[in-house]
Amino acid sequence: MLTRLSLQNFTLARDVVLDLHAGFTVLTGETGAGKSILLDGLAACLGERMDAQSVRFGADKADITAQFDLHHSDAARTWLNERELLDIDDENEVRLRRVILSEGRSKAWINGTPTSLAELRELGELLVQLYGQHSQQQLLKPEYPMSWLDTAAQLQPQAENVRGLYKSWQSLVKQQHRALQEREALLARQALLNSSIEDVQLLVSQDYADLEQEHDRLSHFEGMMLDTAALLEGLDDGEDNVLSRLGSLLRRAEMQASRAQALEAVATGLSTAQTELQEAVSTLRQFADEQVLDPERLAQINELLAEFHRLARKYRTTPDALKQEYERWEIELRKLDDLADADSLQIKVEHAEQAYHAAAVLLDQARQIASQPLIQNLSDQIKPLSLPEARFDFEFLPVSPSAHGISQIRLLFSANRGVPLQPLAKVASGGELSRIALVMQVMIAAHAEAPVLVFDEVDVGISGGTAEVVGRLLRKLGNEVQVLCITHQPQVAAQGHQHILVEKQQGEQAASYLRQLSEDERVSELARMSGGVEINEATLSHARGLLNSRLNPTV
Repeated sequence: MLTRLSLQNFTLARDVVLDLHAGFTVLTGETGAGKSILLDGLAACLGERMDAQSVRFGADKADITAQFDLHHSDAARTWLNERELLDIDDENEVRLRRVILSEGRSKAWINGTPTSLAELRELGELLVQLYGQHSQQQLLKPEYPMSWLDTAAQLQPQAENVRGLYKSWQSLVKQQHRALQEREALLARQALLNSSIEDVQLLVSQDYADLEQEHDRLSHFEGMMLDTAALLEGLDDGEDNVLSRLGSLLRRAEMQASRAQALEAVATGLSTAQTELQEAVSTLRQFADEQVLDPERLAQINELLAEFHRLARKYRTTPDALKQEYERWEIELRKLDDLADADSLQIKVEHAEQAYHAAAVLLDQARQIASQPLIQNLSDQIKPLSLPEARFDFEFLPVSPSAHGISQIRLLFSANRGVPLQPLAKVASGGELSRIALVMQVMIAAHAEAPVLVFDEVDVGISGGTAEVVGRLLRKLGNEVQVLCITHQPQVAAQGHQHILVEKQQGEQAASYLRQLSEDERVSELARMSGGVEINEATLSHARGLLNSRLNPTV
């Protein structure tokens, strides 16, 4: 739910802070007062593109913040949590901020974290649904009846599954076609990879770095053993060796250690050195005992290293990278084997087609079953809107399989008794389209993820009793989700749970202001909206009657 909207230097709004409540909120005002400011500001926070014209004249930037309560927005909360954007102080609140600079650039934040317009739009779709003055035009799009039916009947998961199966099927078909077209090239590449793998196969079990180390040891065996013997001679075996001299020195230090701290430290250090040297001598003796010169092993290693270098030159890599190249070839070969196996691919294509067709048939059946109750509901709700003879039906026309299923769905309509049903786009007038669009939007609104619905003058072209029915429809919807609506119809405005007036003051520089009306102020505003040059007791009485009809509905 949208709880607060703050507009600073945004178009005609200098400094506006508006607190909003649950239910049905109406916005009214004189033509040109700036009623769309609130909706434009909200759109800016939802990632819509804005330019320098959005900045109030004379200001260097516009600053807009929209605050939402997330108690009934599980999808939005999940989205924020996945991106670690939840407010740590209040996980049930999110603040969207947009700053538009006078040169046209803009910046955006989600809960104080910089973000992109793409992310704002993505989150915005989970928070708000915007319906503009020309929303009825979407009824004329061929894909709309199917989309509306899936939403109203809550068949989106089933439809999404069909889209996924169709995509997988078509991907395999393309893969099969590509495999057939490139078969010769694939076979040549396979042969090359097989040859390369066979070339290197004997070496992949060897570790090049270990071989190099072993080669270095065996190549310098004689010198290594001479140095080992010299070390043992100097440390322990020879006359006047290091350990013998160190032992004598240690005894002298230990005799004097109790007489001075410094000498005690010296004795400790010499004792430690003696232990380490003794361990070194033990390691040297064990090493010397284990060493055996193996000329055959040295020759074998020389051959392996030579082969490593030969193959590295052949495949333009380094000896220690040959193993990685081998693994890469194996992965590529497995993929090519799948591509080149036409029979295997054909089986996969057939299975994918069967899975798609089965799911598409089930979806088509579910759509046809769901269509009749929806058509009845649509007819019932449209009749009070001055269309007493209105009839609807869905027409299912078989088409070639597509991501949308196996049928094209058209919405048929007739406004008059005895007139056959025809495609809506061919027979509905502008006023009829407006009313049908509104009812259809209301019918699916409760099933949408976004808990805030915004209507921008969707009641254009209606008046009187029809407008009152529309107002009651929106008020009823406001009991389920938050509804914001700009309207010129007093019958619609009277049904609002909250009424916001937009006024423009012509001072040194024009500015628009938004404020919530009290009950008495609502009477005056409804009287103004009802028409007439002067507001008299008759228009005020009519306005009070409109408000009373909200409290005591007769239909």
